[in-house]
Amino acid sequence: MSTRLLLLSLAIAIEYRAVTSFSNPRSIMARPSSQLSAAGMGMGTKPSSKGMGKKSKDKKGTSSFDVAKALIKSEKRYDELLTEFNKANAAADYEDDMIDIATEYIVAARCKPGSSPASAASDWIPVAQVCVVRPIHSEDNDDGELDSSVPTAVSFYCREIFHAACRASPSTFQSLPRNHVEYSVEPYHSFIKYVYDEVIEGKSSGGGSFEENGATVVMTKAKAREILMLDAGCKDLSVIKQSYKRLMFELHPDRFANEGNTQEERDAASNRFLAVKVAYETLASGGVRVTEANGQAKSWYASLGGKDRSEFYPIELMSMDKASALCNKAFKAAVAGVDPDVSMAFIARNQAAAKR
Repeated sequence: MSTRLLLLSLAIAIEYRAVTSFSNPRSIMARPSSQLSAAGMGMGTKPSSKGMGKKSKDKKGTSSFDVAKALIKSEKRYDELLTEFNKANAAADYEDDMIDIATEYIVAARCKPGSSPASAASDWIPVAQVCVVRPIHSEDNDDGELDSSVPTAVSFYCREIFHAACRASPSTFQSLPRNHVEYSVEPYHSFIKYVYDEVIEGKSSGGGSFEENGATVVMTKAKAREILMLDAGCKDLSVIKQSYKRLMFELHPDRFANEGNTQEERDAASNRFLAVKVAYETLASGGVRVTEANGQAKSWYASLGGKDRSEFYPIELMSMDKASALCNKAFKAAVAGVDPDVSMAFIARNQAAAKR
């Protein structure tokens, strides 16, 4: 094995252990699993072995695809893949050229822009998780691009992923044709840091609150409009943004840094500056429809984390024939559903945004 590939192997193994020891991933699992205790990852509902993997037959006696059983089978396989990888990784000989890595991604789904008026699925909703175990490639650390095995796995398991989405929220996805749904992927650690902690755990820097007269005040939309000096019920993004920019300029800390202002005045301006920032985020995040140059609505979900979140990838599904020729042959993969409560948090936000 080359020195470069050996160092890459060690780095990836260390990174995998760091990611899988994340302090809070299990809280978004849909079921406990002793098999995943060491890995600390994985989502889905507890599989049942009864009838697993069998194909049903229609009245003509031809086999038909049972997506519910296929998802249960895949969720069991997901656990097995991680268990097998953990055992192999613990006994790995890094002089061996045949070293695999395991990566986990969150799969989010939404209705394709312009294809349906379904407001609940108008923005990305995390619905599944995919695990890929594959050989290390010599170019793995060259450009940071998504490895082709991931969109291939999502394409191969697209029926199971759509079923997981329907299982999480039947009212949102069952009315959508499958060809009206598109998918994105993101590494598990990136999802935890920039999405889960922000939306579910509420660990964002702004926190949705600000200091006022020495007390912590939770930001509401009414309060946000008051702070931005807007009319009650204002939804016009251009007006909101104009007021925000004006106040940010007027209250910027640099304008109060001169000796003519007391420390009390500087602190008050700093608090108001933060309040204006939180107020704008409250009205803009997931609520105010922002449009891009092509006329499509910007995704609030995709905007989470800002420029630091660089590993969010919308993907294009490939044909089932092409995906079948690679998945579980060139690499191993499996999918599992996420906790429905996690999905519903984003669905509720989409619905609320559509009403504003």
